[in-house]
Amino acid sequence: MFSKKGFFAVCLVILTALLITGCAPTTPVAVTGVTLDQATMTLTAGGATGQLVATVAPADATNQSVNWSSTALAVATVVDGVVTPLTEGTTTIIVTTVDGGLTATCTVTVNPALLTVGDSYGGGIVAYILQSGDPGYDANVQHGLIAATADRSIGIAWITGGNTQTTWVNGVGYGGTSTNYSTGQANTNAMKAQTGYTGGAAKVCDDYINTETGTGVYSDWYLPSKGELIKLYINKDAIGGFANGYYWSSSENDADLAWGENFINGDQDLKHKYVTLPVRAIRAF
Repeated sequence: MFSKKGFFAVCLVILTALLITGCAPTTPVAVTGVTLDQATMTLTAGGATGQLVATVAPADATNQSVNWSSTALAVATVVDGVVTPLTEGTTTIIVTTVDGGLTATCTVTVNPALLTVGDSYGGGIVAYILQSGDPGYDANVQHGLIAATADRSIGIAWITGGNTQTTWVNGVGYGGTSTNYSTGQANTNAMKAQTGYTGGAAKVCDDYINTETGTGVYSDWYLPSKGELIKLYINKDAIGGFANGYYWSSSENDADLAWGENFINGDQDLKHKYVTLPVRAIRAF
């Protein structure tokens, strides 16, 4: 057994060793690099945020702190790796280590905000958004139709100009217009190309130039085809401003008749081309 003196001596040795060990300076582990879990990211303006995770190397680095920044704050901001998309564009998210100033980057692409029918956009009002199976549909980019905010005429003939009332070629079959969706622009061009053409439903649409502050000038308006006009009828309440009654389409049936759409009940009927009907211009986006 230890004597009291021996016991205290042993305790003193142990305590001294503990103190020496606890006070010994430790060597800091320097940062050698940093990586991000994604090199690219695609978001939608005004939509869900994205999350980036930074990994500092080595794992036992003494100072694991990092700072975040965005090269285009108007496009997207970043706080603690959470990326908030604001407007369409591209920005680079940079993570920088506090120790050593080492960096890693992620390129963030912010797509335009998703549109819905009735939105103000592209000089008018979104009238239809393409669905799977529609001509021109793209699963990654929205396309569709924009309607002018008001009728281009409250009553006008289908076409005027001498005896040229049709796109028939040599009196056999109609050679320039179609009833199909996405053919309104081609129909409008065919109507304008007629010998003696002076005006009518297509002209008031083609002549329309819309200026929307901040987004530019739009001059690519046309008279909708039968297939496009029915989309306007289906969404008429969201678009607004339609009269009760028939509207002209750019689709003809023969030398005397062209298709109209009844905005009361959706009926599509043939009308004599000299009849005066309202017209609503559209453009594609």
